[in-house]
Amino acid sequence: MNTKEVAEVPGPVVPWPTGKPFHILALSGGGFRGLYTATVLKHLEAQLGAPLASKFDLICGTSAGGLLALGLAAEIPAADLQAMFQEHGGRIFNSRSGLRRLLGGLRMAKHSADGLRAVLQEKFGELTIGNLKHRVLIPTVNYSKGSGQFFKTPHAPQFSQDHVQTLVDAGLATAAAPTYFPLHQIGEEGVFADGGLVGNSPGLFGLHEAHYVLQVPHGPGCARVLAIGTMTLGATKRGASGLDWGILNWGASLFDLVISAQEQSVDSMLKHLLANDYVRIDDLATPDQSRDIAKLDLVTPQAIEVLTTRGTQAARRALGDPGFDPFRRHVAATPVFFHGPNKT
Repeated sequence: MNTKEVAEVPGPVVPWPTGKPFHILALSGGGFRGLYTATVLKHLEAQLGAPLASKFDLICGTSAGGLLALGLAAEIPAADLQAMFQEHGGRIFNSRSGLRRLLGGLRMAKHSADGLRAVLQEKFGELTIGNLKHRVLIPTVNYSKGSGQFFKTPHAPQFSQDHVQTLVDAGLATAAAPTYFPLHQIGEEGVFADGGLVGNSPGLFGLHEAHYVLQVPHGPGCARVLAIGTMTLGATKRGASGLDWGILNWGASLFDLVISAQEQSVDSMLKHLLANDYVRIDDLATPDQSRDIAKLDLVTPQAIEVLTTRGTQAARRALGDPGFDPFRRHVAATPVFFHGPNKT
C-alpha cells in the first residue's frame, strides 16, 4: 500500500472550495467502552434525522472507534452499531478456551479473535473499503514494518490499493489490542496491531488529512472536529504498587496507559489548534462507576448500564450545546474517489 504515511505528500486533488467548512468525526478506541461511543452516535443520528455519515466529510476511528467509523461509512444505522456492542460484547470478549483463560495476557492474547471476526462478518459481510461512499481514515500499526499504517478510502490519487481491503480485515487490524487480541495478518501486507498504539484519538490525523491531502484551507471555520471518547479512564499507578516493574507488573496496564496519555495529549492540541471549531463529547466516570468499566474487556450488566446511561446523557448535553449547531446544520459534499467501484 502506498497510502499510509501520515506525512505523505498530497497528490493532485482538487482544492477544497473556499467558504465550504470541512467536518471531521473522530472516534476513539476503548474496547467494550466503545458502547458509550455507539450510544452517543445512536442518539445523535436519531435527532439529526439522517445517516451521520452524511454530516461529515471525513470519519476517523481507532480500534473500537474504527469499527464504528467503518459501520457509519457503510451507512449502517448507528442503533445497529450500538446493538453490535451491547448484544454481542460477550461474543467479542470471550476467550472460549481453558488454555486462554489460564495463560491469557501472559503467553497468549486473553481473547481469540474468532468472536470479533464472526460479529464483523455478520455486520459487514464482504464489503470493502472501496464500497464505502464516505471518506474514512482508520489508524493501525503494521508490525511487519514497525510503523503506523492508515486504511483510507481512495480520496486522493495515490491511495490506490486500500479499496480492495475488506471492512472485516480493516476492523480486525485496528482492533488487535496488545494482550487482548492476537495480531492480525492481511495477506502479504503484513501483521497488524491496534491503532491505539499510534493514535487512539484520531482527530489530529483527520485534521492533517484535511489540510495536507484534501487541501482544506487553514483558519477559523475552515475545518471542524467532533471527537467522541469512550469514558477513557486516566491510567494511573497506585501508591502502594512500588516502582520497579517488570512484564508481569505492567501487563495490560501498559497499553491502557498508552491510549489514556494519547487521548489527553491530542485533546489539548486540538483545543489549541481549533479553539471553538473543536468539540469533544466524553465523560469522566464516578469512582463507583470506574469499577464497573475499569477494564477494556469487561462485559457485564453493570458496565452496559453505566456506558449506555452516560452515553445517553452525553448526547443530550451535546444536542443542547450551541457549539454542536454547526455539525447539526452541515451537509457533507459528495466525495471524489479516484479508484475502486465508486470511482468518480
